[in-house]
Amino acid sequence: MAGIEPVASVRGYGLLLCSSSEDAGKERAELEMLRGRQVDGVVLASANASGNTDVLLQLTRQGTTLVMIDRDDHPSVKCHRVLTDDERVGVLATSHLADAGRRAIAHIGGPPIVHAKRREKGWRDALKARGIKPPDEWIVRGGFMESDGYRAMKRLLTVRPKFDAVFCANDPAAIGAMKAIWEAGLRVPDDVAVVGVGDIALGDLLRVPLTTVGWSRRDQGKHAAELLLNGLEGEGDPPHRVVIPPRLIVRESSGPHR
Repeated sequence: MAGIEPVASVRGYGLLLCSSSEDAGKERAELEMLRGRQVDGVVLASANASGNTDVLLQLTRQGTTLVMIDRDDHPSVKCHRVLTDDERVGVLATSHLADAGRRAIAHIGGPPIVHAKRREKGWRDALKARGIKPPDEWIVRGGFMESDGYRAMKRLLTVRPKFDAVFCANDPAAIGAMKAIWEAGLRVPDDVAVVGVGDIALGDLLRVPLTTVGWSRRDQGKHAAELLLNGLEGEGDPPHRVVIPPRLIVRESSGPHR
């Protein structure tokens, strides 16, 4: 909501907030409800990469203005998109770990969506630029939940050769990974440095504050609201892509070897 409400309010529009809690089935039900109510426009941070494409197409075909935030899936859906540069996210995180002296950098990947794949590519590109070829065992793909990061780290801790750092596809997965590291009697960052993505609330208040790659949610919301309202007010622009640059936020979880 950051950035959306101020723009909508100034221009005389009200908001209806729906939350799917990352549940694709619930998201579908809410989209169907919005379609039935013939809302003028939708700003969507989708929970699903492809399963709800049909209802999104129905929305746009009936004339509903659609803006997607942080989702570059659903390629057949022609709409405005406000994104961050996910390959750059992976490069920033991995380069930071390498610059801190880490050379064995594993990756806990996300679900099979475009953004997670791009973050993985950034990880690979940053390692390749330093002449590092990670073994297949150093990547475990899963989901974006804390439990996914926990399970992935439990698996990574059994592989050889050992790693000394991990780039996680988002912050909840990074938090789960740190829990598994501590359970194994290891230390963050002394034994394993950790970097996440998203700059979630309270990430700086964890037992070991989490280094992360974030971007301006306010700018993201502002651009989304402006694209939506410009579409509603008849400017009729073709689909736009706005990319919000990511930034590295260094905290204690990614310190150098001690």
